[in-house]
Amino acid sequence: MVRLDAGETAVGFAPEAARLAVRHGGETLASGTVLAELGAERLPATDSYHVASDENGIRVRYDGATAETTVWLTTADGGVHVSVSVTNTADEPRPVGRLCPLAADDLAFGPETQVYRHGYQSWTPTAALPVGEAFPAVEPVDVPMMTDVAAPTTTSHCQIGLAEDDTTLTAGFLDHAEFVTRFDYEHGDGVESLSAVCPGDGVDLAPGETVRSAPLRIDATHPVDEALAAIAERTGARMDARVGEWVPTGWCSWYHYFTEVTAADVRTNRAALDDWGLPAEIVQLDDGYQTAFGDWRTLAEGFEDMTALVADIDDAGHTPGLWLAPFFVQEDAALVDEHPEWLLTDGDGAFVSAGERHGEMYGLDLTHPGVQRWLRETFRTITEEWGFEYLKLDFLYAGALPGERFADVTRAEAYRRGLAAIREAVGDGTYILGCGAPQGQSVGFVDAMRVGPDTAEYWVREGESASEPAHENAIRNVLNRDYLHRRWWVNDPDCQLVRETTELSMAERETFAAIVALTGGSNVFSDKISEIGAGGRELLERSLPPVEDGTVAGVGGVEFPERIECERPADAGRAVALFNWRDEPATRSLSLAAEERGWDALEGEPVAAGGTVERTISAHGCLLVHVAPAQDRPHLLGTDHLAGLGDRVERVSWDADDAGGRLTLSLAVETPQDILLAVPEGWTHSDASAADDTGLLELTARPGTTTIAFERA
Repeated sequence: MVRLDAGETAVGFAPEAARLAVRHGGETLASGTVLAELGAERLPATDSYHVASDENGIRVRYDGATAETTVWLTTADGGVHVSVSVTNTADEPRPVGRLCPLAADDLAFGPETQVYRHGYQSWTPTAALPVGEAFPAVEPVDVPMMTDVAAPTTTSHCQIGLAEDDTTLTAGFLDHAEFVTRFDYEHGDGVESLSAVCPGDGVDLAPGETVRSAPLRIDATHPVDEALAAIAERTGARMDARVGEWVPTGWCSWYHYFTEVTAADVRTNRAALDDWGLPAEIVQLDDGYQTAFGDWRTLAEGFEDMTALVADIDDAGHTPGLWLAPFFVQEDAALVDEHPEWLLTDGDGAFVSAGERHGEMYGLDLTHPGVQRWLRETFRTITEEWGFEYLKLDFLYAGALPGERFADVTRAEAYRRGLAAIREAVGDGTYILGCGAPQGQSVGFVDAMRVGPDTAEYWVREGESASEPAHENAIRNVLNRDYLHRRWWVNDPDCQLVRETTELSMAERETFAAIVALTGGSNVFSDKISEIGAGGRELLERSLPPVEDGTVAGVGGVEFPERIECERPADAGRAVALFNWRDEPATRSLSLAAEERGWDALEGEPVAAGGTVERTISAHGCLLVHVAPAQDRPHLLGTDHLAGLGDRVERVSWDADDAGGRLTLSLAVETPQDILLAVPEGWTHSDASAADDTGLLELTARPGTTTIAFERA
């Protein structure tokens, strides 16, 4: 037995049986085999092995008759990394099956276990559920659009978390470039088996060639949410994640106009946006401009001059954006008739179904040289000729469906070839948002990623799957994938809908605005601007500009986490949102420490130092409190911004003298911001509003530096 320890995580490996055991505090949490499948062989298939160790870890090599198998073990920051490789030493190619750094058949997680399941693509539900529960089944016609058709029903992609009482086990692959990585598990009274799988997809391994699984990180040291964040951090670094400073804000045509949009509609809303003065940058045209999915350069009536439309957007100081689904083709598209050889096929030569939207839909073979050329030509037209600088790429899962391809590569490798061709064509300066996309396999190519299903003009529809468009379904994934933000990309929660003509209550609209504001992802809205009333406009204004990030508490423990915090490092302030996910009103409360005071940001009421704010919250609503250290002199308490401006407050300083003092704020914003200052007894300000009984002073702070002078009473 060889053993590695990382923090409280201990992993032992018995070479003679090729069995791995994960232990914590003397208890075995999971044990099982390490295996690789090559052709009909299950490896290692010999008890002849060699163990070597050095500063990089432990390596166990098995020399079989037709294959060499190696198990690799290393440690890093509270986790153990395991991978398995196989070399084909036979005289002929053999197909690669599963590579499993751990196939556990004995686990210490019983009927009270919560299983954090990470969905395959953007719309696949992601959350922690009790081990015996499952998300509602997807309609058969939607299966290719919502799930990984090559995976079993009970699976988690990229990473998984198990938690029962204080015992946790979190595992995640640290690279997804070669495999559609997943964790297959079975359950009864508890978790009965768990296999960490890198599927080889039957790709032939030539004589002398080696294939190695992605590294599997095993963490029994940290809580699930912390372990997931550490896995995401390492994966993003390994895969060269594109995490820039800019976060998209703007307007999108989809959720009002849908496919009935016209160029005139885009121009009208761009003009209304300018009249409003909202600091939203993107004006994005969605579905409806093209004649068919697949025929992206054949334009519908009214969109004959894309260059002129882009110029109108650009000349007004906005970033022109365009939606398209480059890997997704409808059955009656001209592309199908002209190039049937470009489509994915099954073993019998039939086109692989990608689901139904405009009739039957198909996926492109992204490894085909003709498709590669077509992708480059299409995207050069869109960016270089038309001038779009922001691209929303939808239904991307269609490029990773199982099927026969021109090149003998895995699904993940084929998918990434398609993304690589697009990125090459548009360059690094074009911003790409992925949607309907395999998550881990997109890292390194997209700048932002839709992390949940589409939102909708309603909360949820009874009987629909958790992948269907719904406000609730979008929120579930946004909360449970928050740890990917700024580690893999910028998270996109989907559009805010704030107009009064939807079925959404004001409380539900406030909840979504608070989530967007406090988590710091993309902030795009999709209403006809002329239909947005004063309340909706205020919500949008209060959610901008984007902050860097917030923290969702409870990921890995519940289906719908109930708390988000966004820190304001400049003065140790924070914004705290508590949510009511029930379908009826419920009480929520927040108690402050003795050295803290607060402000109820939705009700507009102060909270005394050491006090408690308690509210009866409407169904699906939230309590939002800005908290700051209590001071005996004037200080920043809250802001009109829902997240308290977070990191946008770059500096807060106080300079005192005999007569009084000066509070100086430095804000990294482009527009003035309303702020709320606490003015303790014994201090005055020239503004008469500071003399009221609340001891609060409302002011407008300018972009850059604002200094406010106070006098001692």
